[in-house]
Amino acid sequence: MTSIKICTALSLVCGIWNLFGDIYFIDFYLAHMNFDGFGTINTTSRDGNLFDFNHAWSLRVAQAGGWMYPIWAMVTIYPLYLGLGTRGLGACSLLAYGLCVVGGNLHSGFAFTTILPQVLHNSSDNTRGLHSTINMAQSKIMDCYVFGYTPGPLAVMIASGWILYIVLFTKETKFPKWFALCNPIVTMVLVILIGFLLIPWPLGFYLVGSFGTWIIVLMNAGASWVLWDVKDKINLKLVSLESCSIEETEILINSEKKKHMDDITNVSEAVTEEDKVDGKKSNDTH
Repeated sequence: MTSIKICTALSLVCGIWNLFGDIYFIDFYLAHMNFDGFGTINTTSRDGNLFDFNHAWSLRVAQAGGWMYPIWAMVTIYPLYLGLGTRGLGACSLLAYGLCVVGGNLHSGFAFTTILPQVLHNSSDNTRGLHSTINMAQSKIMDCYVFGYTPGPLAVMIASGWILYIVLFTKETKFPKWFALCNPIVTMVLVILIGFLLIPWPLGFYLVGSFGTWIIVLMNAGASWVLWDVKDKINLKLVSLESCSIEETEILINSEKKKHMDDITNVSEAVTEEDKVDGKKSNDTH
């Protein structure tokens, strides 16, 4: 099994797990919160459309989805780097950083915002004063929550725009122009339009609210489709001080281009050796 196929399988598992968490948190939001402000607790609660919030296991599974984001980031940027080449190193690094922040702070962090709504709605003393106090506390939690995850989505969007530029306006990539349709920015716009314009409430909100899953899953799928039969690998080679002035890490792709350059080097060395032999013969003659 090639590295691309392994990345595809792992990204599919990560995508399914992440989608479970997205759907759970959206279902909780609709049951316990309203849209007066992000995370504002509703005066009354109702049962979830899909989940029973009296069981803790579903919340734990949803929250634990954040654990796999570093893995999801690696299996996402690996095929991207193979397709984009060295020009995409910065974009891939920024994307990986953004995904890790999203997983730890946005995805897993939402579990903390579910505590006070359940405390309020399960309390027998559901007075206006208690509701006001807990909502104030919830507001401060949401402020910290948003502050904590903000760099993640921002990094993902910047990296996505960077990748979009490389695919559309440079020629040093294995990805065709249509791969731009798999870009997270394009996917996000399509998901929002489809969710709000074509799908009735609340189903459309489940789709729109889980756009974070779809933008990565579709990019994974597009990259895997293009590179499915590619057997290139990324090797890390440490360059010693003997061969350069500063020790650094080079990322080398074993592609046809590298093989071609090796062939040229071999031919050049052979020609140089022949020149040395001819020169020696000429000296002997004199």
